[in-house]
Amino acid sequence: MDPPPPVPPPTPAPQARSPERLALTAGVVVLLGLLLYRGYGSPFRVDPSRQSSATLPLDVNVADRGELLQVPGVGPNMADAILSHRNTFGPFQSLDELDSVRGIGGKTLDKLRPWLTVEAKAEAKLMVPQVEKLERKPAAPPAIPAQPTKLASGQPIDINTASVAELQQLPAIGPKLAERIVEARNQKPFTSIEDLRRVSGIGSKTLEKLRPHVAIGN
Repeated sequence: MDPPPPVPPPTPAPQARSPERLALTAGVVVLLGLLLYRGYGSPFRVDPSRQSSATLPLDVNVADRGELLQVPGVGPNMADAILSHRNTFGPFQSLDELDSVRGIGGKTLDKLRPWLTVEAKAEAKLMVPQVEKLERKPAAPPAIPAQPTKLASGQPIDINTASVAELQQLPAIGPKLAERIVEARNQKPFTSIEDLRRVSGIGSKTLEKLRPHVAIGN
């Protein structure tokens, strides 16, 4: 006769969770939630890359590009447009002037008003280059060569002793012709008025003009 099959042990009844285990589970869930929040961020949190040390509301007359990007609704293109307008036309006198910035209309301006302000209202100074006025002294008139004194009547010139300047006082005698007279007399002193014909450039007509004004010294 076979022995009877063994009877399986009775299944223990499920035990109720203790309060300590429930608190531990809740703590783990909260910790996981914090980790997920820090890791993925929140859609309502400001992008850290757009944060700066500036405080809002922001003065549009002194803010730089990074500070303007902190303002909600201001992107890179709008920030550049604000800076370009400010550099070209000077500081804004009021927030209403933002309406003239490219890309900012009335509705956009109303959204920006809570975040912006105008404090530095210094008027822009136009940098007009100052050109120094050079004191121009009047140009000196060209030097006029001294004209030989006109030959006084009754005072003939000795052609054997007269200088080049004195010879130029004679009619029709210029600097070159006076030098020729001196060269000719150095070669051979003049013995008569007619000897002037030995000088190149003195013909009969010129000799007749000179005759009343020249003489031969003893």
